[in-house]
Amino acid sequence: MQEANWLDRARCRGMDPDRFFVRGIAQARPVIRVCERCPVRDQCLSYALDNDITFGVWGGLTERQRRAHQRKQFAEAS
Repeated sequence: MQEANWLDRARCRGMDPDRFFVRGIAQARPVIRVCERCPVRDQCLSYALDNDITFGVWGGLTERQRRAHQRKQFAEAS
């Protein structure tokens, strides 16, 4: 039930989820701004990474940004 807890506190709660599934950084910028001040941004990003979610903006990062984030984390751990 911990998952529902962070979802309930997300700034995007109640927004149309389709807004977060866009193509390209230009379309993603408005939703990334929603994420910038979200109190559960880290939990959202962790959820996307832990569950291999490949589409949409999660935790303020696009798919491409999440892949780069993961590569950086892997390189730092090596």
